[in-house]
Amino acid sequence: MGKIILTGDRPTGKLHLGHYVGSLHRRVQLQNSGDFERMFVFMADVQALTDNADNPEKIRQNIIEVALDYLSAGLDPAKCTLFIQSQIPELAELTTYLMNLVSVSRVQRNPTVKTEIKMRNFEANLPMGFFCYPVSQAADITAFKATTVPAGEDQEPMIEITRELARRFNQTYGEVLVEPNIMLPENATSRRLPGTDGKEKMSKSLGNSPDPIKLIEKYGADALRWFLSNGSAPGQDVRFSYEKMDASWNFINKIWNISRYILMNNEGLTLDAARENVAKVAAGQAGNVTDRWILHNLNETIGKVTENFDKFEFGVAGHILYNFIWEEFANWYVELTKEVLYSDNETEKVMTRSVLLYTLDQILRLLHPIMPFVTEEIFAQYAEGSIVTAAYPVVNPAFENAEAHKGVESLKDLIRSVRNARSEVNVAPSKPITILIKTADSELETFFKANENYIRRFTNPEQLEISSSIAAPELAMSAVITGAEIFLPLADLLNVEEELARLDKELSKWQKELDMVGKKLSNERFVANAKPEIVQKEKDKQTDYQAKFDATVARIEEMKKLV
Repeated sequence: MGKIILTGDRPTGKLHLGHYVGSLHRRVQLQNSGDFERMFVFMADVQALTDNADNPEKIRQNIIEVALDYLSAGLDPAKCTLFIQSQIPELAELTTYLMNLVSVSRVQRNPTVKTEIKMRNFEANLPMGFFCYPVSQAADITAFKATTVPAGEDQEPMIEITRELARRFNQTYGEVLVEPNIMLPENATSRRLPGTDGKEKMSKSLGNSPDPIKLIEKYGADALRWFLSNGSAPGQDVRFSYEKMDASWNFINKIWNISRYILMNNEGLTLDAARENVAKVAAGQAGNVTDRWILHNLNETIGKVTENFDKFEFGVAGHILYNFIWEEFANWYVELTKEVLYSDNETEKVMTRSVLLYTLDQILRLLHPIMPFVTEEIFAQYAEGSIVTAAYPVVNPAFENAEAHKGVESLKDLIRSVRNARSEVNVAPSKPITILIKTADSELETFFKANENYIRRFTNPEQLEISSSIAAPELAMSAVITGAEIFLPLADLLNVEEELARLDKELSKWQKELDMVGKKLSNERFVANAKPEIVQKEKDKQTDYQAKFDATVARIEEMKKLV
């Protein structure tokens, strides 16, 4: 006999985040996995009556709500059987047989029953139907010969009773029923999502789950969808919080502001024209290195996001998208484009506008499955039709440009190092300073000189020198990046002892990096089994970290002479 899944919910109210985290999203994954012969998902209306007998209309109304929630979450009637408990009269008959196979004391000892009775204040007036809830649930599961029951950890005692009853039934009447196994969420923190009160599990009946309608009214549907798919990293806490909802809203606001900047500077550029120009940029026929860098990174992002979407790893995909959009696109590329858009070079402007529009378009298409409303709104401002039917992004080999990636990443490291140094000694970004860049790589030196305009714009030097022959000044702050050392002569502001302390911290950082990569490379199993390119990447890291470590040691020795 093949593997069979059975699961369901009591229709006592609308489903909430606890259902999604604990079960719903997993049900959709299981439905699409192909690992199970049959899947049954039911609405337990009879069980719902055990504590709602005075209001059956509530149950009738919520059956529809729960069914709609199932469909909206992704359960497909073509792949799983959806049914209503009361429409299967054989379940009541099986419940009667099972009730005679368990003692009152055994049910009383059930931790879940005890907890539920206490939560509902049933100690003095306990409905018989509610007390027999575990037996009724056992009938629901065993009637369909379910092998697997996806559920939260609060259901473990219930499943154990089900196994006992199946075993006793089979001993009495013959091998008929199947002993099921519970399938708990892989993430332990998802097994019982706390309510907004922080004390009990999230529950429809207790009213301690956030109302999705109110959340949508306050934050928008897209912010809620983003939180649900990306509210926590795998293995991390998934407790609901309004702070996370605020963060989701802020992210959407960031996307909106970026789109306003791009579209306000668009100058009537069409998406088709942008695509043609982007092809020229990728081929090296137009544009600049920052344009090719963002296209390279966009290409990597498309590949990683698509891979994780295909595995239903929405949280991982969301994190990749978030980092690319906020950090690489907004914080770096958009800022870098101002050097071009505020210049007089009209040809360069057109190319940069094209890359901006194209990248925004690809981002919106990647985001659309999670953020349908905002992406549709922005898409309509520059393109015809609906983003719903727009082609999903695919990896474009023409965008691969390791040289541009390496160069701009070095440029970013340089800018960050100068900004950090300024901050260490409280030198305002507006104050011009001398910046000396000693290169150990001729290609890097050529790159920095070719892109000196970006260095000047983002570091504000009074004097800028880039050369392999620079002598390190005595009283200067220093920083090490891959292929270069940066010196900032700040004689009037520099405290030698404080600078030595800072350099010691840098040295410790590089030592830790060396220890980690050294440990990995000393692992024979890793070296033997990992892909050659992965091993080579670690070796390159080791060489880079060693160079930075040695440069820092040399600088410390020079500074000690000044003490």
